[in-house]
Amino acid sequence: MNKKLLLSEEEHRAIGKYSIPYIYTIESDSQILYYFGSKHTYDPSHPQFNLLQKKWQEFLQKTSGAKSIVIFEGNVNLDSVTTLKEVIEKYGESGAIVFYANQAHVQSIRPEPTIKDEADILLKDFPRDEIFYFYMIRGIVSWQRAVMRKEFDEFIKLNIKYYKDVLGWLDFNFSFETIRKTHRQIFGKEFDLDNKDFITKIPSPIREESKINEIARMSSTIRNMAILDCVENYWQKEYNIFVVYGASHAVMQEQAIKSLA
Repeated sequence: MNKKLLLSEEEHRAIGKYSIPYIYTIESDSQILYYFGSKHTYDPSHPQFNLLQKKWQEFLQKTSGAKSIVIFEGNVNLDSVTTLKEVIEKYGESGAIVFYANQAHVQSIRPEPTIKDEADILLKDFPRDEIFYFYMIRGIVSWQRAVMRKEFDEFIKLNIKYYKDVLGWLDFNFSFETIRKTHRQIFGKEFDLDNKDFITKIPSPIREESKINEIARMSSTIRNMAILDCVENYWQKEYNIFVVYGASHAVMQEQAIKSLA
């Protein structure tokens, strides 16, 4: 794989609009890869889920029981859900594909580095309060999109504890006050949970609102490289691969992925 073909965020923005879901395949004499670049949604009635199921069935028919693997974004735990509707409402498209893979007895994996490993890289260029703020705001954006969700105060409490445990930073104030303080320092105004449009832009790698977008771009690059490494590893091991990630990842990785075939 030629990983130099991975697009930068600038190159990605220059493409302009593209269809979502963004889907492509590559094939060799004995292998196939499907890449389903999805819209992040937790709405079971969204038409992309019918298309995802259709592409998954195509993949199963073409691979005919040969060794295969699903590569998906985020964290999914099927122990707490029993139906496809529930898993989509809780985990979105990642939940759907893990649900399908589980039914077909196909292995599924999350390829990304741990939060701790990623944060260690980010710390070379950014301070701890801005990294913590980025992770928390990214989580808040996901919470706002979710259909099944905890109360905000409970969500914040659990996420603060999670990042305190995984990051393990000494002498750092893991609290919502740190989030509010960092928000004021960066944007010059108070944090407003009801300003959803503004909050959505804060952790976006394609925006230019603040330095948090710079953190998002570096995080995206770290994640994209980890995904490509994982795809390359399993392709070399002669696996058939079905990838479900956000559409922007699919677009940015396309030329690098296609260099495998």
